[in-house]
Amino acid sequence: MVKYVLTGADGNLGGFAADYVAEIKNTDDEIVFTSYKLDSVPAEKKAAWEAKGVKVVPATYDDVDTLKKVFEGAEAVAFISTWLIGDGRRNQARNVIKAAKETGVKRICYTSFVGAGSDKPNEEVPFLPRDHHFVEHEIYASGLDYNIQRNWLYQDNIPQFFAQSWKFTEDRWLVNSHGVPGAYVAREDCGRVFGALLLGKQEKNTVVDVTGPEPVLDKDVFDWMNSLSGYKADNGGNLATLVACPPSGQK
Repeated sequence: MVKYVLTGADGNLGGFAADYVAEIKNTDDEIVFTSYKLDSVPAEKKAAWEAKGVKVVPATYDDVDTLKKVFEGAEAVAFISTWLIGDGRRNQARNVIKAAKETGVKRICYTSFVGAGSDKPNEEVPFLPRDHHFVEHEIYASGLDYNIQRNWLYQDNIPQFFAQSWKFTEDRWLVNSHGVPGAYVAREDCGRVFGALLLGKQEKNTVVDVTGPEPVLDKDVFDWMNSLSGYKADNGGNLATLVACPPSGQK
């Protein structure tokens, strides 16, 4: 029996990873999912996991002792960072790595971000991948075997980030991509890859990038969203335009 631990199963990415782990695990695998707050996991989802033999337990990245209890005897641990930025996120990652090392975990899996593989000093890495760059180097320095997954931009975020602008910017799509395409990827696909990494479906000590099948322009994505929704929005406007010259009536 091999024990695998997936932390953050209550999250968006973690939920997809958890579902896939529960689906493809071996019957004799010991699978443990953690949540910082068990009641944040829908009862039917938790019941479905448990029906497949998965244990669901509480644990937070801020409590090393609890993490050590959960990690005891595990072959591999997978962790997904929280929405904290800077020292908060970095300290939580250190806690996970510390707990893993002190309990004899052999391999650690981490969801990172495109750009975190930069060879620049951490302070020169762009803001979004900067913490991930730091965490990756903490993992390398730990001596643990690892699998690191660098996710590219989530296509799921496009409506969340841009839909709100419809009624605030005179029905214009405002972006800051300057005509550069992005290889957007579905969060569910990233979750499934992460679940597979935890279960050892990839060679250890490797880094994988998870991207969409081809780069696309924001303009093309927005045109597609308009065609589906029936909404009519203008693809005219870089975000810098809004900052420099706000629409009439705004200050």
